[in-house]
Amino acid sequence: MIAPCLRLVGLVSGCAALLTGCSAAADSKSEITATEAAEMQRSAFVTECSGTAAGWEATGVVSNRDAIEHTYRVVISFVTPESAVLERTSTDVVVPPGTTQDFTTETKLNPVDRPQSVRCELHGVEQL
Repeated sequence: MIAPCLRLVGLVSGCAALLTGCSAAADSKSEITATEAAEMQRSAFVTECSGTAAGWEATGVVSNRDAIEHTYRVVISFVTPESAVLERTSTDVVVPPGTTQDFTTETKLNPVDRPQSVRCELHGVEQL
């Protein structure tokens, strides 16, 4: 008689845990959806990373899908092949509604000491 009761308790506990997990997942989903909605209003991409006489330069684009003009701060990290961050730069980009705007930012490095290979990584985009 005790064994069937223990199975029932185990079954009820398992169902409660499953339902709690579903509830938590639903809450997380709504938070993710809100974040994704905000991100869909803008997008930014690095389109080129190249060496210059003075250091390295990142170029890219920022898109504004909103109905009003926004200014975005784009942050770029210049990173060595070993993943060491050489420098982090930022630039402010004014983007009219429904358009895409180019941006450029650069880091000045000693030409003698600068690495031969650098990655330009998009570190972040913030609406000002």
